[in-house]
Amino acid sequence: MMQIGDYRLYSLDVQDFALDGGAMFGVVPKVMWEKLNPSDAFNRVMLKARVLLISGKGRHILVDTGMGTAWSEKLRSIYLLSDFRLDSELQAHGLVPEDITDIIYTHLHFDHVGGSFKPSDEGLTPHFPSARHYVQKENYLSATKPNQKEKVSYSLPFIEAFGRLSGVELIDGPKELFSGIEVFVSNGHTRGQQLVRISDGERTLVHGSDLVPSSAHLPLPWVMGFDIEPLTVIQEKTALLNRMHEGGELLYFGHDPFHDTALLKRDEKGAIVVDRFITL
Repeated sequence: MMQIGDYRLYSLDVQDFALDGGAMFGVVPKVMWEKLNPSDAFNRVMLKARVLLISGKGRHILVDTGMGTAWSEKLRSIYLLSDFRLDSELQAHGLVPEDITDIIYTHLHFDHVGGSFKPSDEGLTPHFPSARHYVQKENYLSATKPNQKEKVSYSLPFIEAFGRLSGVELIDGPKELFSGIEVFVSNGHTRGQQLVRISDGERTLVHGSDLVPSSAHLPLPWVMGFDIEPLTVIQEKTALLNRMHEGGELLYFGHDPFHDTALLKRDEKGAIVVDRFITL
């Protein structure tokens, strides 16, 4: 747990899954990325779906919700999808899904939104019935009419279920959602991705979402095959990491298989790297 201002921050380890290593690391040679994230016989690398829980001021806020349970056996096998642990992770902090007041979605790709729904005889139903839902308007529009590159990442059943939710707020650009909690926009991975910054003026943590999904993606050219604009990712990552290093901000990794948070430094060549890992 970490305290920032009036908020307590917890990292919830909600699910394990696998994606193609080449897609996760783009043009980076396998001999380089496999040292940091070993792959299996099918070239898949294991990842985490980590959910950030922010509690305070009468609110219990989630940032993203993981992949969830509404998956066919075929897809569970392809993604090596583990059991969904979000409810048990919440229970460890004395919470149940009905206690969640707000969910901030960095974007609506299936591994960030799927946990908001559970299958039933009536189809997909809300997992968090009391929550309000926040996403960038541009990202929601991208999800409803995805380009050819992203069709596989925006799962139609989840997007349709999201459109039926009550309490959805479509945000247009950077905004302070709550005192000390703001979102800002990144467009290189997908249009309208929003990163979350929590700050009390002295300590700051930024959720890196899929701009910096893991510590292995700190090198500027290490972008993903999923990114729609790789050069934009490099520009956005450069600006973000420079600001975070200068301000001593902490970086939260949503998909790192080994670590959830890091403090950054510059190495002898001027590159921004991990100074030390921190566990929330």
